Amino acid sequence: MEYIVRKILNLRLFDDNGQRWKKSVMDKQYEVLCVSQFTLCSVLKGNKPDFHCAMGGEESEKFYQTFLEKMRTAYKPEAIKDGKFAAYMQVHIQNDGPVTINLESTPSSNNQQEKQNPGKKVKSSSEENGERENSVQEQTASNLTEQVKGLKLENMDSAS
Repeated sequence: MEYIVRKILNLRLFDDNGQRWKKSVMDKQYEVLCVSQFTLCSVLKGNKPDFHCAMGGEESEKFYQTFLEKMRTAYKPEAIKDGKFAAYMQVHIQNDGPVTINLESTPSSNNQQEKQNPGKKVKSSSEENGERENSVQEQTASNLTEQVKGLKLENMDSAS
């Protein structure tokens, strides 16, 4: 989670005097709006979304609250904004340019192997010792706890 917090706050996404990708949220003193959105963890099952890989409600709320605490500790607490967890919300945003960045936690060596060999079983170091074997789907589900989705960076000064 520390990796995600650090990247959100330090990723150079903003222009500086006409030069692209030079300033971060912290450099610009922007606010960050965090919105929990478990639907981003869906997969298609026929013609319907399936959420079996999404973290359960109580566990995900704790995870999300921990994430917000870490964001507020690493930056100005008053600059970290969030909505109500698990509530239906109308979030009005204005995108600034056609740029969307999907930020995920640093992949483990197993995750890199999964991307190269989707659908195949991957052995971890403990599995090599004969302890157990997990499917790619099971490992992907456990790694979802390290993903943060639905991030919106917003310059609140330009809204006025």
